[in-house]
Amino acid sequence: MKKQVRSLLIMVTAVALLFCINARAARADQEVEQIFEKIGNLNEGLKDYQADINIALRAKVAFIPYNPDMSGKYYHKAPDKHKLVLEKAPSYVKKYPNIFGWHLPKIEKFNSRVKDVTELNGREVWHILLLPKQGMGDIISEEMWVDCENYTVPRQITNYKNDGMICVNVNYAKKDGYWVFDTMTAQFSFPKVAVNATASARYSNYRFNQNLPDSFFAKEEKK
Repeated sequence: MKKQVRSLLIMVTAVALLFCINARAARADQEVEQIFEKIGNLNEGLKDYQADINIALRAKVAFIPYNPDMSGKYYHKAPDKHKLVLEKAPSYVKKYPNIFGWHLPKIEKFNSRVKDVTELNGREVWHILLLPKQGMGDIISEEMWVDCENYTVPRQITNYKNDGMICVNVNYAKKDGYWVFDTMTAQFSFPKVAVNATASARYSNYRFNQNLPDSFFAKEEKK
């Protein structure tokens, strides 16, 4: 009888513990959802924009330095379309315009939680961890730092298999009532293919809501 009672108590405790863990996870996800909703409403009414962009790339590929300076235009259409038009740039840079832009990850594809509230560049930020629910290529996790006051995202880190990593730091400016990129620094590290690089970008001469058609971005989306 005592053994049965002990087994029952263990089972009840385990179920209660599992319930508490699930409840905490649900609260964490709900908190992230609320933060994401605020980020999504950051630039209400902004449908698309273009900006002049100047990029300094400092890279080593298999210990061979490659340091081009590039200029051109960057285009974005909400929520997740990007296009990069550069003069005298290597094709692989043009192929991934989203490196120099940003859009909000689809939260339904991740398990998420707020790791902590900390400081970044003297401002209070939420540090959010996103773990893919299902396979997303080589992505292991994403981390975001969200400004607690204005809901901009000054830092994002994507971690990949084989110790790969992309870290993006952004300084924002407010133009015509919209929070947009002023400068960006992206650090890349992919030991598997012996690539390490830093790209610094500066944005200027913004033009907003030009009704850019989806077809304008079609070529990049197919790559």
